[in-house]
Amino acid sequence: MTRIVVLRPEPGNADTCAKLRGLGLEPLAMPVFTVVPVAWTPPDLGGFDAVLLTSANAIRHGALPDTLKTLPVIAVGDATAAAARRAGFSVAVTGTSNVDAAIDAARASGFDRLFHPAGRDRRPTGPGVVVCTVYASEALGIGDSVLPRHEELLVLIHSPRAARAFGEHVAQAGVDRSRVTIAAISRTAADAAGSGWAAVVVAETPTDDALVTIAAKRAIDPDARRGDKRVMSDHVPIERPRARGPRLGVIIIVIGLAFIAGSVAMGYALKTMPWFGQRTGLTAAGSTTATAASGNPDFTPAQPLNANGEQPRVDTAMLATREATLAGQLTALEARTAAVSSDAMAAGGQATRAEGLMVAFAARRAIDRGVGLGYIEEQLRLRFGRAQPRATAAVIQAAHQPVTIEDLRQGLDTIAPQITSTNGTTNDSWLQTVRREFSNLIVLREESMASPMPADRLARARRLLEAGQVEAARAEVERLPGATQASNWMDAARRYIVARKALDILENTALMGQAGQPQPSPIVVTTPVLPPVATSTQTEAPVAVPAP
Repeated sequence: MTRIVVLRPEPGNADTCAKLRGLGLEPLAMPVFTVVPVAWTPPDLGGFDAVLLTSANAIRHGALPDTLKTLPVIAVGDATAAAARRAGFSVAVTGTSNVDAAIDAARASGFDRLFHPAGRDRRPTGPGVVVCTVYASEALGIGDSVLPRHEELLVLIHSPRAARAFGEHVAQAGVDRSRVTIAAISRTAADAAGSGWAAVVVAETPTDDALVTIAAKRAIDPDARRGDKRVMSDHVPIERPRARGPRLGVIIIVIGLAFIAGSVAMGYALKTMPWFGQRTGLTAAGSTTATAASGNPDFTPAQPLNANGEQPRVDTAMLATREATLAGQLTALEARTAAVSSDAMAAGGQATRAEGLMVAFAARRAIDRGVGLGYIEEQLRLRFGRAQPRATAAVIQAAHQPVTIEDLRQGLDTIAPQITSTNGTTNDSWLQTVRREFSNLIVLREESMASPMPADRLARARRLLEAGQVEAARAEVERLPGATQASNWMDAARRYIVARKALDILENTALMGQAGQPQPSPIVVTTPVLPPVATSTQTEAPVAVPAP
């Protein structure tokens, strides 16, 4: 049995434990820090555009004055934004990942001068942000008798400092790291925990709910603990066992016997019950009279008589008015039927468009995460195979060989020494090499131009990768002196770009309503999409992108 340990300080520790108990799990609360207020003096708020909040602890323990509520709040995430609203602040911008992203979003909205009430242990925030310490996290320590020694542990870590404290305690207490799985809120927190653990899982988003999801999945899914990369939402068809019942032959015999018994009872009733025979005779006589009357071409049915015994006069004008009224009502009904049919067709088109968008979005999510498409692959062929065969084939091919931003980043870090150096990449003589090195000592360029130095190009490529601009990052790597050593990385980046362009095409097709309904026979697209990669005559570097 896996024991879940929560290291988050209070009151967040209690919130996380409550979420886990709501899922039927029993966590072990073990806060390694306690948050205490720090005395501070508010600065002049006239020189600031907004307040930057990176933790709800600043609101709970920072003793923020009411004068700060006159400034809008830049929150690092949804939880901090919710705490700020409950305290009476007005939230203008809410970040989606970390403090750097929140600051960039604030500056994009026109908030350049930020006041940051923060904790004592924090990361640098860059220029334009005035930081003031309003609270501190004091270490509590972990008792040796509290942490289980002989159980498999899943430890939820919410900060790099908590990760370092837990790693130090495990080293001092002699706990077997092979029994401990780390679930970290970010890559930075996971790196701070060190190595040697049974497994390290990083949350997809830096939120407490993402960590709770990881804990719930590993508690109820044994394959997740063994490293199975299947998505829990993947469709797994289950064949329902056939229900046992009476045999078909017995049922047919019972029905036949019932029919024979009913026929015998009917014949007996016709012979023995006089009232039944009379009604049957009357009915037969009436049917014969009606048949004879309808067969006579000269037969004219008599008109009904009025109260005086006379035939009423037929008012032709009234009949014409009624006929006109009925014709108008019939026309109105036909128009309403046509309108309903038109609305139904429009609703069907909108439903088809929404279904196509859902399939395209699901495919993009799976490829971004580097997992297989599963049953989504068949849906892509059925809905987009006829309208966009090449884009559909490109997406399916990319899912078979997935490339993620993290793969490209790790691959670029691996080949960085080879592609920034010119050793062994040119056939110049030693004199030309010396001249080139001396020419790089002093470089004159315009201030608006980017630096052409290899180290600067590599740094730009890394920043572009972090921003998701793979095509621009590939262009920077292509201009490096050792670009010939990065052919595998360039091919992986090209496959990433082709896959995303194909996904854009499928989404646009769904938006324009060109995605069709699933057909009975799937369309298998075999047209190659990716052009062949030219092989280099020079020695290639090792594969930079790890295999999925």
